[in-house]
Amino acid sequence: MFSCILFDLDGTISDPKQGICGCVQYALRSFGIEEPELDRLEPFIGPPLAESFMKYYNFTAEQAQEAVEKYRERFSVTGKYENVLYPGMGALLHDLKASGATLAIASSKPTVYVEDILVHFGIREYFDIVVGSELDGRRVHKEEVVAEVLSQLAARGESDPDKMVMIGDRSFDVEGAKAIGAHCIAVSYGYAQPGELENAGAEIIVRDVEGLRSVLLGGTQAGNSAQAGSGTQAGSSAQAGTGTQAGNSAATGSNTLSERYRGSAAKTKTKSGQFWSAVGTSALAMFAYYVISLLISSAILTAISVVYAIGLQELEGSSYNFWLNVASALSTFGAFIICYGIWHKKIRFHSTKEIDKLSIVPMVILAAAIAIGMNGVLTLTELYRFSPTFQRVSEMQFDTPVWLGIISYGILAPLGEEIVFRGVVYGQLRKVLKVPYAVVLSGLAFGLFHGNLVQAVYATVIGCLLALVYEWYGTIAAPMLFHSVANLFVYVMLELLPFGSVFLSVPSCVLFLVLSAGSLFLLWMLQGKAALRQKG
Repeated sequence: MFSCILFDLDGTISDPKQGICGCVQYALRSFGIEEPELDRLEPFIGPPLAESFMKYYNFTAEQAQEAVEKYRERFSVTGKYENVLYPGMGALLHDLKASGATLAIASSKPTVYVEDILVHFGIREYFDIVVGSELDGRRVHKEEVVAEVLSQLAARGESDPDKMVMIGDRSFDVEGAKAIGAHCIAVSYGYAQPGELENAGAEIIVRDVEGLRSVLLGGTQAGNSAQAGSGTQAGSSAQAGTGTQAGNSAATGSNTLSERYRGSAAKTKTKSGQFWSAVGTSALAMFAYYVISLLISSAILTAISVVYAIGLQELEGSSYNFWLNVASALSTFGAFIICYGIWHKKIRFHSTKEIDKLSIVPMVILAAAIAIGMNGVLTLTELYRFSPTFQRVSEMQFDTPVWLGIISYGILAPLGEEIVFRGVVYGQLRKVLKVPYAVVLSGLAFGLFHGNLVQAVYATVIGCLLALVYEWYGTIAAPMLFHSVANLFVYVMLELLPFGSVFLSVPSCVLFLVLSAGSLFLLWMLQGKAALRQKG
């Protein structure tokens, strides 16, 4: 299919996590920063190192360069060998070379290290061109690396981008391919954040090396491992360099790479299949969170009953509600820990987006204002009259010591619910739906989960805003903060202050809703400008 195939190295050919993250740990330690979790350092895999140190640890340019030098102290000796080839990659490179294709490496890693790694794995012989960055800081961006590969290919008489494909695991690889007009296949087994490859516009996304083989060589199976990308127009370049096909079953004559792949013998997931897979994962996460919370809460209440040697219902009202709140807090914490352990790899913790720090101010104001405004709407409409369940839940939640209420509803509930409803539910829906649809559906799921009319209306509105915040900031920390502020503001203003009822009047309700709208608009503007700066 293609006469020239450009490969990224880290996260595409080999898994470099141990080496790269270990060397980042080493560099950070020289600044007195201890980072024991390698998972937190995964965003360093792919982008230029200096930029990552500045982005994630607020280093100055000088500090970042010093950190890069410390990183290389360890990487040049040990770190470059602390990685492994992805299963099946060696055989795929062998077969691609045998098919007559020209193979090249286009990596942001310094060329000298790339050469050592390829030799170490015994795959250097498959590559005609190897291009990386320079140790002096030149050619660190993927667009520059890919342009240099194109220049060297042109010197060989192979300068037609329509016969080239870039294969990588990050948005930078997709953008590098676009910069020269080449096709792009993204691999999701690397280190991209959820939605990153789709948003970048990858033509096809494959989930494992067998899926990659099926795209490039028309293999007979892909392990159900590929999904069509955005269908971006890519021209009709099914023919390989000499006029023969690179594989024996690649389709020709289609207008997009994803259409050609769908026409091959490989199996693809239909859009419908992807949607229902996302819905199933979302439903499983919600069900797990509910069941785990219920089981832990029941176990705690049973233990309390045994200790008191009486039925829990026989306790006085305040004591009964206190222990219910204790059980709720502990069960929420337990469910959070378990759900985090199961689904943390699907959740965006480290943002790849530029964040305008000033935008945090309107975000916090929005969280507080919409929480009070919505409580005012629900109170003034007397919707609670139609929900006895809500009245019982509300009485239980607010009949508790202040410290327990803050821990339970201001900290633990936002942690647990955001991991599930934004991290998993919205994250999965966002992969298969456009932002507005994913926002609304995830908000509805959040509302319905609460089980009573009043909380369903409130949680649906708040849930939609939480999803937007997650989308705009690209990290689960943002909706966690938003959720915590909203819960704490309601708890303090309406329940602890003697004049809290003032906030539930018509003028106050209107004021807070107008403040919410203004804060939302300002937040959208600030984060929109930050996104434009990042693209520019």
